Amino acid sequence: MPKNYTVNQIGAIACLLAGSLWAVVAIVTIFLTESQAASSLMVFATLEIIDWIGIPLYVKRIRWSYIMIIIVWIICLVGLVALPGTPPWYTFSYPAFHFLIVIFYLVSLAGIYFSYKSYQELK
Repeated sequence: MPKNYTVNQIGAIACLLAGSLWAVVAIVTIFLTESQAASSLMVFATLEIIDWIGIPLYVKRIRWSYIMIIIVWIICLVGLVALPGTPPWYTFSYPAFHFLIVIFYLVSLAGIYFSYKSYQELK
């Protein structure tokens, strides 16, 4: 395990961990409230499993894992825009829910930035 991490690598790990924890809470909430179709939930859970696999790879600084997680985050961000059965986030019909979605978007965008910078550092 490396001893010295750069700021970008620490940021990437922190964003991945925060996004993964947020997704676990979201999956449990969606499962309990039955607010999404089972197929949507399975896709989201599969992407979440990939995120959790990415955490130890980020810690070990495996170069290809940064690109893998960037792709997963982009899929998640596009998927959140196209969620079936929920009103768009900009209608603010459920303020706390939409606030958390906006926070997830910010964390994901920061994670994509830090992951890309970390990927470039490991050349």
